[in-house]
Order: sequence, then structure tokens, then C-alpha cells
Amino acid sequence: MHALRDVDDDAATTVMDRSAVPPQSGTRMSAAHSELPRDTIVDPPSPWSRARAFVGAVFLRVRERFRKARLSDRLPPLPPPRSARVTRISAGAVGHDERGELLLLELMRADAAYQEAAIYVAHYAAELRRLGEDARVEGLVHFALSRMRVDADGFVSVARLRDRLPELSYSGALLPALLRLQRSGIIILLLSTSLEVAPRPERVLLRISL
Repeated sequence: MHALRDVDDDAATTVMDRSAVPPQSGTRMSAAHSELPRDTIVDPPSPWSRARAFVGAVFLRVRERFRKARLSDRLPPLPPPRSARVTRISAGAVGHDERGELLLLELMRADAAYQEAAIYVAHYAAELRRLGEDARVEGLVHFALSRMRVDADGFVSVARLRDRLPELSYSGALLPALLRLQRSGIIILLLSTSLEVAPRPERVLLRISL
């Protein structure tokens, strides 16, 4: 009898010890449905998956950046208003900044052929500007001559060329550029034969078109 009572007491004590200790998760588990904790194993992403996710994220950022950009953000700022005094003195004259604004507007109006050609002309002009002022003026004169109709003898008068390029000083920019183009073999200058004035270039023959 003592042995049986000792066994029952020990069993009761054992049950009390198990129920007094809560599970590690903080939730009391049922003895009938308790399971041993199991670790969940997740395979790490492969390098290819990580690279693909990175490229996708970069593509989305670039696409959003270009989608939100406006055309006005890529253009120079609007020129300041011209004063009334300047407008009265130079009636009909167009400033460089205002000429640029007219150019952008005319590009929107132009035919598709001229819009596509303007891309090449803009790249050419930008390269000339990097080479210096003399190269820029020479390229400007060469381009103007290439786009002007010639007379019956195949010449372009210097007077017409000056009208086409009114912003160039004749003695300071236009004439030196013509002389350099002639030394390069691109044009031939015909001098005036008038006895009243010193010989000066009167007509231009374009030998090599731009």
C-alpha cells in the first residue's frame, strides 16, 4: 500500500510540475495536441534573382524620371523683357535670346524634314562652338553659302551674304572668315573691278558644299 501511494503521489507531483511551466511561446499548449517546435528553412535567393530584381528597380526609377520630366525643364529659361529704350533704338532688331525663342517656335511649326535636319545642324553647330570662335564663324558662313541660291554664273553676291548674316561684322568677322575659307580651297572670291574704291570681295563661288 505504501508503495502504491508513493507512486500515485509522484505521478500527481509530475503532472503539477508540467502544468505549472508555460510553454516558451507564452500560450498554454494542450497536452493532447502539443507538437515539437520545427524550424522553417527558406532557400536564399540566387544571385541571378537578386540581379534581376536590382535591374528591374533601376529601370522603374529611370522610367519614372523621364515620365515626370517636362519639355520645359529641358529648355533654357525665358529671356528677360527688353526695355522700351532698347526697343526704340533697335527697331526691328532681334536679340540673340529672342532669336533662339523664335527658332524653337519655328521648329514646332516646321515640316518633318526640317525638324529632322535641325537635329544634325544643332550637333554640327555645337561641335563648331567647341572649336572656338573662328571655327564657329567659318562654319556659319560655309553653311549659309551652302543653303543660298546662286545666280546664273553660279555665284553668290557678298551683299546677299551680309543680308543673310547681319549679326556678323563685315571687317571683323565675315571678311576674315571668307579669306580663310578661300585659303582652304572651299570658296573662290571675285574682287570688284570698280576704280572708285579699293578692290574688295564682291562675289563668292562655292567649290565645296558643306
